[in-house]
Amino acid sequence: MCAEGVGYEFSRPELLEQALTHSSYSSEHGLGRHASNERLEYLGDAVLKAVVAEALMRMMPDASEGAMSKVSAQVLSGRTLARVARRLRLGDMLRLSHGEELSGGRNKRRNLAGAMEAVIGAVFIDGGFDAARGFIMRWMEREIAQAISEPLADYKTALQERVQAGGAGTVSYTTLSVEGPPHAPVFTVQAVINGRPASIGVGSSRRDAEQNAARAALESLESLESLE
Repeated sequence: MCAEGVGYEFSRPELLEQALTHSSYSSEHGLGRHASNERLEYLGDAVLKAVVAEALMRMMPDASEGAMSKVSAQVLSGRTLARVARRLRLGDMLRLSHGEELSGGRNKRRNLAGAMEAVIGAVFIDGGFDAARGFIMRWMEREIAQAISEPLADYKTALQERVQAGGAGTVSYTTLSVEGPPHAPVFTVQAVINGRPASIGVGSSRRDAEQNAARAALESLESLESLE
């Protein structure tokens, strides 16, 4: 394991090794359940939430609880965590079973997000809260700032990023119908991924319908991924 790759020097390198050990690997090699990164992931999730909450209190001094919750949800989403994990190249360092490797486990969002949280948990155990905070802010401050400056979810951009993360792919939108009176039209739009119909969205404008179609497609992709 390359500790330099994650930007933190572990006094206990075995913690990083565990943080990058998928449950499929520990099962395949008879290492036992506690040898995987699941417990570190649980810890890292809690530490990450605390650090993000603290950062939002400082960076959003006039925001309501509801506004901070929306930003926090965006920062803590699997999509964001997987993106940061890719920047750290955690997928390349994961220890996976043969089957998980063949199924594309190094690029699965769930595996990447889990590894990111597990590494945070490992840093917390190794160096304490201050070390974990420093690690999180080093790699995720950009995501936090972006979520604050762009609080409204752009599902079309998120879908395009998600499709491209899985390899070459294109997303387009087709207007299926426009119904209702001129002053209150209802648009129905279909999202098409790599030439295949993916989802339907309805809205009072073409833009809203496209955003709703993109959101439905993202939810569908995430549901399928959770079953992998």
